Amino acid sequence: MKIKKFEFGDNWQKFSKHIDCSKYQSAQESIFRLVGDLSGKTFLDIGCGSGLFSLAALGLGASKVVAFDNDPICIKVAKDNFDNLAIDDSRLNKTKINFFKKSLFDRPLDSEKFDVVYSWGVLHHTGNMYQAFDIISKYVSKDGILVISIYNRHFSSFFWKKIKWFYNQNPQIIKNLMVGLFFPIIFLAKLLFTAKNPFKRERGMIFYYDLIDWLGGYPYEYASIDEVIDCFSRLGFSLLLVKKASVPTGCNEYVFKLKEDKK
Repeated sequence: MKIKKFEFGDNWQKFSKHIDCSKYQSAQESIFRLVGDLSGKTFLDIGCGSGLFSLAALGLGASKVVAFDNDPICIKVAKDNFDNLAIDDSRLNKTKINFFKKSLFDRPLDSEKFDVVYSWGVLHHTGNMYQAFDIISKYVSKDGILVISIYNRHFSSFFWKKIKWFYNQNPQIIKNLMVGLFFPIIFLAKLLFTAKNPFKRERGMIFYYDLIDWLGGYPYEYASIDEVIDCFSRLGFSLLLVKKASVPTGCNEYVFKLKEDKK
């Protein structure tokens, strides 16, 4: 039996209908919080999805943005979002950004390196997370920054993996029923753990489409904070920042910098 994978592009396409200037600004605030000023820096977005954060980086002054995704729908959506947002932001210069379809495991950029390498909520869906860690580490330039987010390891992670698998093997009517079932459960869980309204999302995201991503995102891997830090330490990086997930099986955010002796 062939294992079906989640169609990220379809979900990003539906989400993108809701992208406006406020969500664009929220994405910029998220990136600035993690990496600071991007003026004159090069930026690589691995698994760009809707392209919102690639565009946010360009709007923050990046001199060059390269973004790729394995899903062709994502690339089309990202280009469409560029056209829509560029109407209101003259800093979005088409000559400074390149979207293209490619798998990370194809190593599409050879030896090219970037000041900031960004991959939020992507690498745990590749099917080989630790190989993905090794590949992206090679794209970070001297004194460069690496930003990733990875699902946290929790005793319930194994069961969530089964739920995600089940979601993807079933027809759309079953998927819709699962979304309806889990909507109040996850809403209340987030409200309980964060004491914040789940509808007021950070990073310009939307709860409903995050929920579909959460239910369907398969392949699915996870790691504890110590496991991720240890892996990147061995790859030559030091930790600058870690933000723990707001819920037990959510994404931990990491900011790493290449160590001096790994230039």
